[in-house]
Amino acid sequence: MSRRTIAAVAALVGALSAAAPALADDSTVQQIAGSPLAVFVGGRGQLQAFRAGDTNGIFYRSSLQLGDAGFFLAFPTAAGGVPADSVWGFDGSAGPFGLEPYIEISQTPPTGDGTAGNPFTQVTTYAVEPVATALLTVKQTTTYVNGANDFDVRWDVTNNSNAAQHFKALSAADFYFEGSDRGTGIFTQGPPRFVGGTNADTGRSGGYVEATANSPAWSHYQAFNYPDVWDDAVEEAAATTNPVFADTVEGESDDNAGGIEWDNMLSGAGLAPGATTTYEVVIRNAVPAALQFNTTNAGSPQRVPISFVATAKDTSGVAFAGKQLRYSITGANAATSAVAIDAGGNGVITDPGINAGADTVIAYVDLNNDGLREDNEPQASALATFVDNIPPTCAVKVTGDRPGGGGAGKPLVISVNCDSPATVTTQSTFTITPKAHKSASASTRKPPKKKKAKKITVKLPVTTATVLPGQALPVDIKVPKSVAKKYSGAKVTAKVVVTAADSAGNRSTKTASRTVTLRTYKTPKKKKHHKG
Repeated sequence: MSRRTIAAVAALVGALSAAAPALADDSTVQQIAGSPLAVFVGGRGQLQAFRAGDTNGIFYRSSLQLGDAGFFLAFPTAAGGVPADSVWGFDGSAGPFGLEPYIEISQTPPTGDGTAGNPFTQVTTYAVEPVATALLTVKQTTTYVNGANDFDVRWDVTNNSNAAQHFKALSAADFYFEGSDRGTGIFTQGPPRFVGGTNADTGRSGGYVEATANSPAWSHYQAFNYPDVWDDAVEEAAATTNPVFADTVEGESDDNAGGIEWDNMLSGAGLAPGATTTYEVVIRNAVPAALQFNTTNAGSPQRVPISFVATAKDTSGVAFAGKQLRYSITGANAATSAVAIDAGGNGVITDPGINAGADTVIAYVDLNNDGLREDNEPQASALATFVDNIPPTCAVKVTGDRPGGGGAGKPLVISVNCDSPATVTTQSTFTITPKAHKSASASTRKPPKKKKAKKITVKLPVTTATVLPGQALPVDIKVPKSVAKKYSGAKVTAKVVVTAADSAGNRSTKTASRTVTLRTYKTPKKKKHHKG
């Protein structure tokens, strides 16, 4: 049986015997009907808040308007009628128990309209009154601005006794976030400092934000478990002048609770008669905010990566540091992976864009690290388009030794092979070096001179065809009959210029050449016709 169950059973038995605390304090309640938070304040300062759409409050017991959260004064020494080793506050549903109860003095209905310039404001006054006179009064002012994920609580403590008072001021709470009182402790250094708890399954978090404009800084803090926050800290706060909160955070999932402590009035002159000291905090309740990409549609040339920066925070701007940002890429560059969210709440997803085409990047914050997305886990998507700017690579080879075919040898053929679909255009030219002719010499004693032949360039018709990756395209090089006849037996250099263009308009050019000899052209014999 858990300690909470034992405490609840003990409280129930106590209610029957009237010797132990009741299940819930019997204080009056005032409601600040804000949005999205509705805040409840009990006559002894107990706090509770419900987020719009939630049936559970943010403090235990979550079904009650009086939560186990509030303000406490602990007196290790006696002075001016306040007894030593006494802790003043209220009895909760599951703790604390056995405190000296504040005496309720007054509660005002909320004022204001919830705007930043005129926030909702509710004032509750209660007292430390061990005798018929209120020796110390606490004026608790709770304010809320519509749209906020937090509300402000200020405690003005006035010493009405005839002696200086030395005490610890504490605020503590039994957290209950989004249907569960289990969670991990959380602390951020700030400023402002924040201490509280997070529901690991949903990312809902809450706790205390330091407010130092009107208040001293916390002396100590701690996020740990119920029931120790009550049994070992608040209920025992007056038993020692040492701190009761250890400036630590419990990292394992537990029955989540926490508190803060001010010891500025514990030593020195203390709070003088007639003087007032002020303590203030902001109580936060935040939910996961929508996952945000720095851009939702980006383009890049193929093989130039696109990086998307995803920001994962709650609605109060607290980063989900250390959580996994899991993502998948569908489309031309399919992939699945995850990155850790950094201290700033950012995770970088990089699409390498190896392949041209469109990708969809879908990411979510895996709050409970189970590898599956739950409805409450923030998700977002983005588009990446990679434009093909890589021209096709083609290999060109010229084979054969007899342009135009016929006779001995093989026909002259161009073979084109490309690494991507392309439209191939071939432009072939022949550079012909005619045979040299002997010229007659004026002197019969000298051999005839050879006349140097002039080179002739012949352009052949352009051919166009489509090739697929890995598929060779053979193109015959046809020599016009007139050229073959005129330059029979001449040396020919066949030069081929191949231009390949893909569907994105990228082009590449390749040149190949081969020197061959035109076959000897024989004039066909004329057929004899016989008269009949």
